[in-house]
Amino acid sequence: MGDNIKREIEAIVREAAFLVENQGEYAFQQFRTKGKFYHDDIYVFVWGVRNNKITRLVFPPDNMGEDIEITNMTDSEGRNITEMIMKIALSPKGEGWSDVYLWKKQPGMEDSEKISFVKKVTHKGKMYVVGAGYHLN
Repeated sequence: MGDNIKREIEAIVREAAFLVENQGEYAFQQFRTKGKFYHDDIYVFVWGVRNNKITRLVFPPDNMGEDIEITNMTDSEGRNITEMIMKIALSPKGEGWSDVYLWKKQPGMEDSEKISFVKKVTHKGKMYVVGAGYHLN
């Protein structure tokens, strides 16, 4: 499962990043609709980066989790997920896989290990981080 799902997620993220780069926030609705960008436990998320403030703009499992500042979002073990993802986005390559962090598959469920592939994009001078991941168990 590992390599195939990783390749699938990288392809989804790169396609979503291309859409954001070209359409900006007009692309977001496609990510919230069940289909290529949102199926099973896999979904594309988008963060907006303005100065030192990070905002979650797209979060398909729960749209109540959108438009929320996540500058210091941590998992249940205290790992700073935002810092980890931003380090990848701001790296010279601008994309890559995160370390393992804990995340709920669905609200109310226990945390499980997850990794995400993220890519930095810009549209009309605004910076975004586009990503998707999968649970390891």
